[in-house]
Amino acid sequence: MDGYSKDIVKEDIEKLKSIFPQCVVEGKVKIDQLLNILGEYDEKDFEKYEFTWKGKSECYKVARERTKATLLPCESESVNFNDTENVYIEGDNLEVLKILQQGYYNKIKMIYIDPPYNTGNDFVYKDNYKDSLENYKKIVSSLSKSNPETSGRFHTDWLNMMFPRLMLAHTLLKDDGVIFISIDDNEVDNLKKMCNEIFGENNFISCFIWNCSTAGGIRPKFVSKTHEYILCYAKNKNMTEKFVSTLSESALKMYNEKDSKGIYRNKDFVFKNKSTNINQKYEIICPDGEKVYPKDNYIYRFVKETFEEALKNDLVVFKKTNTSPLIKEDGNKASWNIYIKKYLGDGDAVPSSLIPKELASIYNVGTQTLQSLFNDVRVFENAKPLNLLKLFMKMLTNKDDIILDFFSGSSTTAHAVMQLNAEDGGNRKYIMVQLPQLCDEKTEAYKNGYKNIC
Repeated sequence: MDGYSKDIVKEDIEKLKSIFPQCVVEGKVKIDQLLNILGEYDEKDFEKYEFTWKGKSECYKVARERTKATLLPCESESVNFNDTENVYIEGDNLEVLKILQQGYYNKIKMIYIDPPYNTGNDFVYKDNYKDSLENYKKIVSSLSKSNPETSGRFHTDWLNMMFPRLMLAHTLLKDDGVIFISIDDNEVDNLKKMCNEIFGENNFISCFIWNCSTAGGIRPKFVSKTHEYILCYAKNKNMTEKFVSTLSESALKMYNEKDSKGIYRNKDFVFKNKSTNINQKYEIICPDGEKVYPKDNYIYRFVKETFEEALKNDLVVFKKTNTSPLIKEDGNKASWNIYIKKYLGDGDAVPSSLIPKELASIYNVGTQTLQSLFNDVRVFENAKPLNLLKLFMKMLTNKDDIILDFFSGSSTTAHAVMQLNAEDGGNRKYIMVQLPQLCDEKTEAYKNGYKNIC
């Protein structure tokens, strides 16, 4: 052991060498040769589509630089230190992400982060690439420094902070792993471009829109903002399993029927569609012998063979009605309508990109949850609610997966992991990383003895 963190660059070069041996000479990559093989010939064309900013090339260098930093166990501050397998790390997340490569490279199933949104008041890490330890001490010993919009490097500083951290996060993810990143309007465009470059545009899954507030409080000049975004990328979308949706309370109420197979709802078998597909316009014989067909501009959900199979398996429901979308042989209105049983446990639904507050709660709920844990003191403002994080964990994690949050803040992610384990008997583990950013002396947290976020 040389004391350094994992050499990710060396591994990447070896992978490249195994595919294009002629492009690696004496451990160095011959870029021109690689481009020629791939059919990308240098035509000295300086006008091209690219996403760049001052300091971007340095970000690549910083992310790949190895570190000799180590983690110091704090057993006296811990609970059940030897058996918990959950980890809370107090430190600079750039250095921590490098250290984690040694033990967790390609092992994290889900990453969720809620980074600074760069609103103009946010604390933005000022990385000193030459002496990270000294820089870390300076950060901890001073109050949060904002990144005002008047700064000439307003977007640049934020991008330089985020890019190397996301690069390191990418290598920690399992091949079927997924990252979720909360953000608002200030940097959502830049974040998506950045993630397209790091994770690959083809691995973009969705930009979830979360209804995070009820539009209360001070009325704005133009628009009352009631949503935020959560970008979702896979490490390799081809290897990522199908997401499983969680139904809202209003959706659950629709499942109001029950038989020996379980709880279900009646789903329309006949629906409006201008299709002229004859395979979905066949005759069906109802329980009393009445022969029915879809009206004009209506079709059946299944072709005849699939319908007959559903009928045989007791998945078809016939109901008498005065407003049927079906007609009889003579063209008059039919007296029946047809439904298909949709069972609650089918598990073939996928989540919507629009996340309503009924499903994931709102900011105020997260803040109140924490307030109840701290004797009614508001130690954190605008904490993410448990339901939001549990929603994502239910989508893709198995019961023994590892979840990472390296902007952990109030640690809603850790809380959600433990809560979900308690509900489904899981054994998920978390890794939380947080800079011990000092609390402002004016805050309720500081007045109640909490000097920093950790």
